[in-house]
Amino acid sequence: MLSGERKEGGSPRFGKLHLPVGLWINSPRKQLAKLGRRWPSAASVKSSSSDTGSRSSEPLPPPPPHVELRRVGAVKAAGGASGSRAKRISQLFRGSGHSARELELGHLPRLLGRLARLIKEAVWEKIKEIGDRQPENHPEGVPEVPLTPEAVSVELRPLMLWMANTTELLSFVQEKVLEMEKEADQEDPQLCNDLELCDEAMALLDEVIMCTFQQSVYYLTKTLYSTLPALLDSNPFTAGAELPGPGAELEAMPPGLRPTLGVFQAALELTSQCELHPDLVSQTFGYLFFFSNASLLNSLMERGQGRPFYQWSRAVQIRTNLDLVLDWLQGAGLGDIATEFFRKLSMAVNLLCVPRTSLLKASWSSLRMDHPTLTPAQLHHLLSHYQLGPGLQPPAAWDPPPAEREAVDTGDIFESFSSHPPLILPLGSSRLRLTGPVTNDALHRELRRLRRLLWDLEQQELPANYRHGPPVAASP
Repeated sequence: MLSGERKEGGSPRFGKLHLPVGLWINSPRKQLAKLGRRWPSAASVKSSSSDTGSRSSEPLPPPPPHVELRRVGAVKAAGGASGSRAKRISQLFRGSGHSARELELGHLPRLLGRLARLIKEAVWEKIKEIGDRQPENHPEGVPEVPLTPEAVSVELRPLMLWMANTTELLSFVQEKVLEMEKEADQEDPQLCNDLELCDEAMALLDEVIMCTFQQSVYYLTKTLYSTLPALLDSNPFTAGAELPGPGAELEAMPPGLRPTLGVFQAALELTSQCELHPDLVSQTFGYLFFFSNASLLNSLMERGQGRPFYQWSRAVQIRTNLDLVLDWLQGAGLGDIATEFFRKLSMAVNLLCVPRTSLLKASWSSLRMDHPTLTPAQLHHLLSHYQLGPGLQPPAAWDPPPAEREAVDTGDIFESFSSHPPLILPLGSSRLRLTGPVTNDALHRELRRLRRLLWDLEQQELPANYRHGPPVAASP
């Protein structure tokens, strides 16, 4: 995420955002799969055609529209189909069609493998499009325009749709593979081959989910990056204004907090509109809160060095801002996750909010006990730079004992952005019954519309004497 490089003076350099390439994934078949091995970074995905070719030797058409049936409009968002591509994706809709229930288990490996490759290629192309519009490196002298919540929602909607749909597809396939293993002869060489093909396809679907998650949190945290400093700098106690209570609307919040909360609100609306799996929604916000906590804590640590920043009045403002943010997130149903990931920042601010007279009476051991999430190096840094007043030095009781002196002297006061929690893919929790009867009339209408669209595209490539009438719509 943020560069771990330091500038002179030992403070972190918050100058460049990086993709979370160290994102660890827990999936049903591989306990630890490190993201970034086969998927592009925001920089590499925008590389020349020769570079892209080294990763994918043959361009594939966009994904078949039936992957997107649950979310109308996603096919268009993920890239249109034309020409020969239309031929390839118009076949699971031609004629009277076959329902998912009629598919034999033996057809699943071939079908799945083709779908997985098409989906991966479509996602790759969408990531490249976003990367072209949101370059990491700007020409020198041209200021970078921060992403707005509205802009990031537009950019991420196709990726979020792919993440949601691929999660549902992966859950469905896992269930079908279990059926194959239970119903078929385990000694059958064809079954072993089919299961191997399914495993390869599911690995591709894993990658799609991992990559769309990675890209989503990257652009969301990139948007947060420019808004978070206001939580340390803005004064919520504006003249004549009352502090908003729990459940307040975004417009009622202090101006300094609205940009950050706007990003959280945009992400919440986006995950809801795309019907992202609840487990992935929780993990998305867990990552956003992890990033926010680490970024704010590192800024807090950096700004206290050699400057009169650690003082009670400033700490009360920060504490109030943080409480307002947590209250708003509680009203949005994210309170438990936010409380967990903001715990270290909360504890650091709590220390600075202790009245000076009370703080002077405290000892190192009592402060360590009252603020357990702070490392010895972080606690010592806050205490040694606390503004006690002109001519006053930190009391001897704040000195760490010999047993912790090494941890204080060698410990890093900054939070690492690589210690985020792993992404755990949902397992066996598909919310759609893809093999059940479709009873939604609106969905049938959308199916007919897609079939007609694909037929029109296919007919445009045929000579006039080969063209025929539109496909007959299957009855529900």
